[in-house]
Amino acid sequence: MSDPHTSELPVLRRVVRSSTIDLVAEEIRNAIYRGSLLPGQSISEVRTAELLGVSRPSLREALQRLVSEGSISHAPGRGAWVKRMGPDDIDDVYAVREAIEVQAARMIIRGRRSTVLIDEALSALEKAIEDNTARTIGDADLDFHHAIVACSGSPRLRAMMKASMVHTRLLSLSDPAGYEVRCDLIDIHRRLAEVIAAGDESEAVAIIGRISAEAVARLHNPASEPDAVVVRGEGRRTGVDDQWASLRE
Repeated sequence: MSDPHTSELPVLRRVVRSSTIDLVAEEIRNAIYRGSLLPGQSISEVRTAELLGVSRPSLREALQRLVSEGSISHAPGRGAWVKRMGPDDIDDVYAVREAIEVQAARMIIRGRRSTVLIDEALSALEKAIEDNTARTIGDADLDFHHAIVACSGSPRLRAMMKASMVHTRLLSLSDPAGYEVRCDLIDIHRRLAEVIAAGDESEAVAIIGRISAEAVARLHNPASEPDAVVVRGEGRRTGVDDQWASLRE
C-alpha cells in the first residue's frame, strides 16, 4: 500500500479569522510534518513567498515563529532551513512530550472530561496498524497522543503538543536511512485509553512514562527491543502531487 496523500497536524480549534502569519506558519509546519520539507532543507525566502502568495516580511515573521518552536533553524548569512534532529535531541523531545501528556491526562481525570476523541483516535490507530504502512501508523500514533492532550481542554497544552509532534516527526525523518515505527503497541495504547476513562491517574501517568521511555530507548538503540514488530518508512514520498516540489529543484 502506498503512503497517504498528505499528513496533516490536528486542527487546534476553529478560528474565525486567522492572520497571514498564522496561515503561513501552519502551511510550513504541515509541510515539515508530512515530509514535503525535510530536515536540513533550506527555505528560500523568494521562492517560498511566491509559492504561498505572501510578502517576504510575512514569511520571515512566520519562519521566526517556527524558529521559536524549534522546527526551523536560522543563521545570519545562511538563511533558514528545516532543523535536523540528532541523538542529542531524543531525550529532550520525549521529556517535553511526556510532561505535556501527563498533565493532560491529569486534567482529563480530575475534570472528569470526555474521552471520546481518545476512543476515536484509538480506533484509527487500530485501522492504521491493519494497513501496515509506516507513515499511516506514525500519523495515527501521534494523533492518538494528541487526542489525549485535546481532551484536556487546554489550548496552551494543545499548542505545545502540536509543536512537539513536529519535533517527534523530525526525529524520524532526520535519519537518511529511513525510520521504523512499532506496530505491536496497540495493547498498551488501548490500556492507556482505558485507565484514563476509568480515572486511574497513577496508572495513566505510569503508562505514559513507559511509552516514552521505550520510545527513547528504541531511538537510541534499535537493538534494545529485539522482539519488536516494526514497519520501515522513508522520509520524502515519491510520486505525490506536492506544491513544495518546486522548492526542491
